[in-house]
Parts: sequence; C-alpha cells; structure tokens
Amino acid sequence: MRRVHPSSMLVLAASLVASPALAQPFTAPDRSAIDRLCRTSAALPPSPLTLDIATGAAREHAAFGGHVIDRDGRMLRFGAVESDAFRDEAGGRGVPWRQVLRYWESLGSIDGSPLQVRRFPGLAEDGAAMGASDLRPLPDLIDRLTRSSLPAPEREAAIQAAIRAAIGDIPWSAAFVSHVAISAGIARSRFAAAMAHLDYVTEAARRSSDEIAGRQATSFYRACDPRRTALRPGDLLCLHRHNMGEIAALTGDAGLYAALVPALARGERPVWNLHCDIVVARDDRRRTVTLIGGNVLQSVARRDLPTDRRGALASARTRPACPDNTAPGPLCRPEAMPWFVLLQSVDP
Repeated sequence: MRRVHPSSMLVLAASLVASPALAQPFTAPDRSAIDRLCRTSAALPPSPLTLDIATGAAREHAAFGGHVIDRDGRMLRFGAVESDAFRDEAGGRGVPWRQVLRYWESLGSIDGSPLQVRRFPGLAEDGAAMGASDLRPLPDLIDRLTRSSLPAPEREAAIQAAIRAAIGDIPWSAAFVSHVAISAGIARSRFAAAMAHLDYVTEAARRSSDEIAGRQATSFYRACDPRRTALRPGDLLCLHRHNMGEIAALTGDAGLYAALVPALARGERPVWNLHCDIVVARDDRRRTVTLIGGNVLQSVARRDLPTDRRGALASARTRPACPDNTAPGPLCRPEAMPWFVLLQSVDP
C-alpha cells in the first residue's frame, strides 16, 4: 500500500489531534493474560483452515509471478507488477492487472467498487501542468464507456485501460489479504474483509480485549505481540506506515504493541495507514519466517524475515551494514520495520 488520498491525510491529522498525548497501554496483568493466550495458541499446530490461508497466499504469489525478497532485503527476483498486461500461459500465470481486479471482486461487484482513477488536469497535454489531482469513480467511467458510441474493440480497450489505471491508483494490499482469507473459507462473520487493513486489525484487537475481560469472542484472529509470540502459517503480520516520531510520542516507553492495540480495541485511531502480510511458512532451523503480501513494490511479493529461537519476530539486527551504513533501517533489515501486531488465527 503506498498512495494516500488527500482526504485520508485529513483523517490522520484529526485522529492525531483527537488522540491523547500518550496512549493508555495495557496494564501489566492484562498484558500477561494476553501473552499467555497467544503463547498457548502458538504452541498448537495450525488448523486445516489456517493452513489453507497460507497455501492460498502461496498459490496467488505463483499465479501472479511476483517478487521474491530475502531476509536482508535483497531482491532475488523482480517479478510481475500490477499494471503489466501479459499472460504467461506456460507458467500458469494470468494477466497481473486482472489478478488484482479478482482480489477486489472478492469484496463485491465492480459496479459498487471503491476503485477510482486519478486525474491531473491538463497533464496529458502539458507535462509541466500544475494543480491538485482528483479521483474519478471507476464504475462511473465504465458506465459511460459502455454506453459510448465507440466500436466494440475500442470500447473494450478503453474500459480495460481505465481498470488498469485504477488498479495502480488505489492501494490493494488489504483486498489481497481479504481475497485469500475469504477464498480459504473464513466466514465473513468472523473476518472483517475490507479495502483497509485497519478493519480486521481492529477486529482482532477487540477480540484480545474481550478475551482478557471474559467476554465472548468469535472473530478468527486475535491481536498478539509479534516480538513475543511465535508466528504460524496463516497468521497475519502487520506494520504501520506513519511517521515514527509521531507514533513514538503516542506510545512512549510502552512500545508499539502494548500502546496501539488497546487503543484500537477502544475504538481510537492512533494508527490507520497499515499493511499486513500473510505468514506462509516458518523455518526454525534457519530462524526465518516467510511472508506473502499484496501491493508490495506493486506486486504480490514473498519475503523472509528473521525470527528468534522461539519463532517470534527477531529484534532488529545491527548487521549487515546497510548500503548507506546508517542506523538500522527497513531496507537491509526488514525486521526493523514497525511490525506492531500479529493477528493470530484462533480456529477451534
């Protein structure tokens, strides 16, 4: 996920202003109770449904022909990207932009799709044209083109061009996760499939809060600390994409998980711009976990992260040295990215 609509920035600004100077973290007893729940489930083998999620993500990566990134952030294979318009029939791969549209279709009909096309006034005629862009709903464009007097081949080409543009203009990483989860068979009553990761991260945070309060909880995922909980296939690992300084001012010494998750469970919005990957495998011998996510460098990407001896996400390494030889960062040490919550599958 990468492009952000200007109105979303207003939402972020409002949420930060409305949030307390310091988010109220879990109490020590609550934190211990959640950790016990998470560790107990992590010690159990994944359910068949959870494994189907991991298998489905791997299948989507293969069908897309996406990127492969190693645990040091190196691109081992630069694969297909979202706007590509080729079909690799021999490799069993479809047209990439149509694959992405399929993810959106899992959320509902294209007629009611949230997809939009970004317009820069005058830019096609003048490369130096200035001014703010706007967004045009894709369903409206398709309707107008369908009713146009263009010959059928030209009309179809124009409709496909509009869809390809929308695929690149609207983030689709949450649509990818939702598609995989729904296709695996998770009931929508247990998983908040949506165009934004925030919906199902919040749902998982509420489950964790309900469980420690003794309330009934039925959602498929609970929110666990990824630095304390072993990752299993079918879990979701999520990060935030906000300014680290601003988030640090909210979390204080409590840390990302302990401060942000209870705030989300209370209905607050300390973070909203998120990204989640699906855990597909864990290799304890190599101390590595493999993730697959959508809209990562405009592709369906498979990447590895280091784990500790428990199988939890490892602390940021001090080596290898990054190309610019500066402080630990996400390029060559991807575990240093702000992964703040693990959505742990709870499938009885």
